[in-house]
Amino acid sequence: MRRPISVRTVGRVHGRGSAGSLWRHRDFMLLWSGHTVSLFGSQISWIALPMVAVAGLRATTFEVAVLGAMSTLPALVVSLPAGVLADRHRRRRLMIACDAGSALAMASVPIVAVAGRVTMAQLYAVTLVVGALGVVFGTAAGSLTPVLLGGDRLTDANAKMNTARGLAEMAGPSVGGFLVGLVGAARAVAADALSYAVSAAALASMRLREPKPERTPHRGRFLGEIAEGLRFVLAQPVLRVLAVSGAFSAVLLRGISSMWLLYVVRELGWSARAAGLVYGLSLVGGVVGSMVAGRVTARFGIGRVIVLGALLSAPFELVTPLVPPGLAGQWTVGLVFTFLTAAGMVQMTAAQTVRQSLCPPGILGRMNGSTHFMQAGLLPLGPLLAGALGAWIGLRPALIILGGATLLWPLLLFLSPVRTVDGK
Repeated sequence: MRRPISVRTVGRVHGRGSAGSLWRHRDFMLLWSGHTVSLFGSQISWIALPMVAVAGLRATTFEVAVLGAMSTLPALVVSLPAGVLADRHRRRRLMIACDAGSALAMASVPIVAVAGRVTMAQLYAVTLVVGALGVVFGTAAGSLTPVLLGGDRLTDANAKMNTARGLAEMAGPSVGGFLVGLVGAARAVAADALSYAVSAAALASMRLREPKPERTPHRGRFLGEIAEGLRFVLAQPVLRVLAVSGAFSAVLLRGISSMWLLYVVRELGWSARAAGLVYGLSLVGGVVGSMVAGRVTARFGIGRVIVLGALLSAPFELVTPLVPPGLAGQWTVGLVFTFLTAAGMVQMTAAQTVRQSLCPPGILGRMNGSTHFMQAGLLPLGPLLAGALGAWIGLRPALIILGGATLLWPLLLFLSPVRTVDGK
């Protein structure tokens, strides 16, 4: 019988206790509000930048595809170095620098557009720069929160940050589309530049006195520090399982999502409106899940929530290829997706808290960078795998195989030390 692993005790070494609501925590509210504004801005540019390419530059299908690929490349290339930077430097200052750089990069688009000089090369460069800075920012932010708050409030903090992300993903594209129609695509990008500036100003207003970064035996050897972070994640049983199982499920889920729209439109005969409504319900589920994550974790325990969240999410990936065409199938998938994303968000928030709590402050950045590399960096494999399967055996069998494979995710978690983690 495994001995329970406590994350609450370990988490306390990072922060300042647990008294008081986070809504009354000045520094956290500055971090949260600035990041929320920035997330909404990013959703606007997610619509506006491709529109600059399509409407303004008459970009080809291949050029637009390359622009999309540019946004995923930094996760693979930058995640590991970002972890080293987050451990070498004060994280708040690093985040301010990233926001400032992203603001300048985004502002270059509307400025150059005034002279009619925007090119695809510039859009590629802006996407790469902002993507790389975003990876560094996210790695530093995930490493700053434990320093700012402490273990007993990490779940609440992570849930609130994830709620902001869910709200931005739900409402941001609509706001972006409205702005593009109102002022044009290039000018709409300016809203994202402004959002980065707001985030930088909020971070600069924090009163946190962040401790000086710790020196490690590998300090000064960049590759040695990267290797130290990877070794730490792979040597710690809970972190290793969370990273590997997270990467496994992320690749499968990305593959399923890449084929989902094609399947429901082509095979089930859904309209674009029906597909959009069902997708919108899934975003609502994610927001609800992030809002209740703290209470669910407190009720059932953090280790159980991680396992149960995966167990409740994985089987529902098989629903779409098994429902019949028509309204009943649409309602079934919509309700299932709402529940699925809610459970998935609770699970993700709990796993994030465990990773932060089990990691010493001096290696938080490299732990986050290594985990992000294994999970987000491998995401492009999902659509490639799904596309190859779909071309070989058809869309429906491919979705059934990928959905069935996700059942290994909760099994791996259940058989690991993760279920013994105690952090009520």
